[in-house]
Amino acid sequence: MSSTDPARPPLRVTVAGNPGLDTLVLLPGAELDLAVDTHFVRNVDTVGHAAAFVARLFARMGARVRILGSVGEDLAGRFVTEALAADGVDTSLLFVDPAGTARSVNLIRPDGRRTACYDGGSHMTLQPPEANLDAALADTDLVVSTLANWARHVVGRARARGIPVAVDLQDVRHPSDPYRADFVANADLLFASAAHLADPTGAALAWCEAGPAQAVVFGRGAAGAMAVRPVGVIEQPPPRLDLPVVDTTGCGDALAVGVLDALVAHGTDLAGALQRGQVLARIVASEPGAQAHVDPARVAALATAAASASS
Repeated sequence: MSSTDPARPPLRVTVAGNPGLDTLVLLPGAELDLAVDTHFVRNVDTVGHAAAFVARLFARMGARVRILGSVGEDLAGRFVTEALAADGVDTSLLFVDPAGTARSVNLIRPDGRRTACYDGGSHMTLQPPEANLDAALADTDLVVSTLANWARHVVGRARARGIPVAVDLQDVRHPSDPYRADFVANADLLFASAAHLADPTGAALAWCEAGPAQAVVFGRGAAGAMAVRPVGVIEQPPPRLDLPVVDTTGCGDALAVGVLDALVAHGTDLAGALQRGQVLARIVASEPGAQAHVDPARVAALATAAASASS
């Protein structure tokens, strides 16, 4: 896919992480009574997991995207690979997980809130082939990494080569979590959920001190988004858009893609990038499994509408 600006070459993005299969269980009520033997629900199978959401959204926004990750030699792996390729994502660097394709069963409540039951296959012990690692870091403008255990080596190599790195720390519970330390140490821009941090600003400043990150972007759900930098904090309310909230799966990934696309591909300032990221996240939330229509023109139009509504 090509950039919508003919004077600007498409952003070249490498995504590090394992795509997978999401089974969405759309619940009729807010809670599920596990003492009941059978529930009548709507189940939806879709491509999921952070790496797939990031790769597909970047491709739909006009970037040239390759993904480094694993899938199984199974039906789910073929389904995932074909969907990525159909969106224009280069899947040639996918390698095999002998434990099978990563999967998640997500319980989706009527207000869009999600509880995920995740099976990551053997991502804790897998290592990408050396040739795939080298190819992933060639001719790329940006590396966006998920938290697959093997991906810590990718961000380290990218940092050593001077390639900008962005990492989503996801639902982090403690600012000094040792699993995430290698990712913090190599990221120029960090994303995270603020849901379970007692002091998000303090956590962000600690991460900026521990690594090269210039800013940390937090998704705060219905409270909007926030960017923390050593020089100050930018808080932004959620955009006022006439879109339903059906499924929040992938919203954090959409926030990251929208912010990065605005910052890196279009030179937008951080406040404007936060707006674009939230607009993209709202679009994603409007359909189950991040299946809502996404393209640069729609994102731009809704961002303009949101700005008008808030003025």
